[in-house]
Amino acid sequence: DLKLLESQWLEFSERTDEMEATSSLMERGFAFGFTEGVLVRAFREGWWLLLDEINLAPTEVLERITGLLDSHKGWILTERGDEREIKRHPEFRIFGAMNPATDSGKKSLPPLVRDRFTEFW
Repeated sequence: DLKLLESQWLEFSERTDEMEATSSLMERGFAFGFTEGVLVRAFREGWWLLLDEINLAPTEVLERITGLLDSHKGWILTERGDEREIKRHPEFRIFGAMNPATDSGKKSLPPLVRDRFTEFW
């Protein structure tokens, strides 16, 4: 129970630091900030993540996913505005699903992204 309490306290402390940083930015007139989402948490905590209809994602998103798939150690989120590396959990996995590009309104997955996945039919 003591380890759990310590873990919860550290998480609370990190969130408090983030809130203080956000508050400071808002005081200076900057109203936007980066909030970590499911992808970042999955990378850090070793979740398995399904990206459904991956071929419909914007090019910018696919570029960032490609960089993530190439990283076996860590990931630097330039969107966050700093150079703090996030360590990749060894159990982290990404699964991409898509319908055939021949379906109406669909498009092919770019080869640079497609080559990083194993295909099952």
